[in-house]
Parts: sequence; C-alpha cells; structure tokens
Amino acid sequence: MYVISLTSIPPRFDRLGPVLDSLLAQDAPPAEIILCLPRSYRRFPGPVTPPVLPRDVRLLWAEQDLGPATKTLIPARTVKGEIDRLIWCDDDWIYPPNWAGALLAAAGDGATTGQAWGVERIGRRGTGCDIAQGFAGVCVRPEWLCTDEVQPPPEVHSVDDVWLSGQLARQNIPIRAAPRARQGMRPAYEDTHGLQDAGGRDADNRACAALLNTLYGIWPEQGA
Repeated sequence: MYVISLTSIPPRFDRLGPVLDSLLAQDAPPAEIILCLPRSYRRFPGPVTPPVLPRDVRLLWAEQDLGPATKTLIPARTVKGEIDRLIWCDDDWIYPPNWAGALLAAAGDGATTGQAWGVERIGRRGTGCDIAQGFAGVCVRPEWLCTDEVQPPPEVHSVDDVWLSGQLARQNIPIRAAPRARQGMRPAYEDTHGLQDAGGRDADNRACAALLNTLYGIWPEQGA
C-alpha cells in the first residue's frame, strides 16, 4: 500500500487539476493522495485559501512552511505505521499511468526516483546516484523521514532534493534510479515561480552538501 504526496503554492492552485488527475489515474492506484499546504507561506504573505480538490485528494495542513520539503516530511509523519511506501512529486508535471508502479517495482530495500544525479557535480564524493530528484518522483518508506532531525534548517529550504537525499544517505539507504518512471512525464504548465530556476541554485546545493558533511560525515570533498 502506498500514498502519493505533493505540495503547492498559491499562484499554482488553479492549475493543479490536470496534475492531480494524472496521479488519480495511476495504474497502481494509491491508497490516498495528499496535498500538504502550510497555513502560511514565507514567499507568499497573506491568508491561504486552499484550492477545490477532487474527492479522492486529501488536504493536509502543515503548521510550518518547510519549503518544498513540506510535501515529504509532514505526510511521512502522518502515514508512518499505516502505509508501506510514500511517493512524493512536484505540482507542475503530468505523470504517466505507469509512473508510480515503476518506482514501486524498483524499490527493493531502498529508495527509488525517476531521475538522480551524483554529488560529484558539486565537488563531493558519492556513489554516482546520490540525489533523488523530486520532480520525477521519489519513493521511500515513511519511517525513514520522520525524526525531528530531518527537518531542514531555513538556509537549505530551497534545496530539498539535496537535503532529503542526504538524510537517506546518512542512514545508508541506497537510492536507485528507475528511468522507466521518467518516461512519458511532461510539464503541466510554465510559470516563473519554480525554485529550480532561481539564481544561485548550484551554490545552494553546494552549501547544503557541505552542511550535511559537517553534520554526518557523508559526501566528503573531492580530493579530501
């Protein structure tokens, strides 16, 4: 049994319909789809009015804005002990019907993602498949990401892929790429609010990896 979780931001609320429809249409039906929203946003001040959701999508409120990791950490704590697997994804992609099934089939005893990259790209030593990219989907056991320690500090809120992958790495949980899950994905829409497109992304990734190395000794610098 598994659950799909995602978060969103107010400028995208009225465009979530096709994304949610693609998740509801998975060949391997989820037990539940969770849209997790903070009660207030750091980037978007003012009251939050949630979108109208399909009947089979659950709205879960987060008392704190954890950035993109909101889609992962609050749902993981909520379904721990009830659900075998949690798959999180982004709010601006259309997912093909076999997407979740491909992630689940490749899971084994580790985490899976539709697309990954190695920390060598940011000057660190890793396995070559270190960073699970949330836009392509990430499949984990909820209990791996339920302790207080996994909550990202404010300075790394924007680089959840690196932070969450580091939390898996410190527990020696392997990440496996499942390219079949990535096939058939397509952007749902275009806008200017994506953190992936924000300036300084590489520097933020490097700073997050350095912090994780300081905290847990993972991903040493190349040449160290």
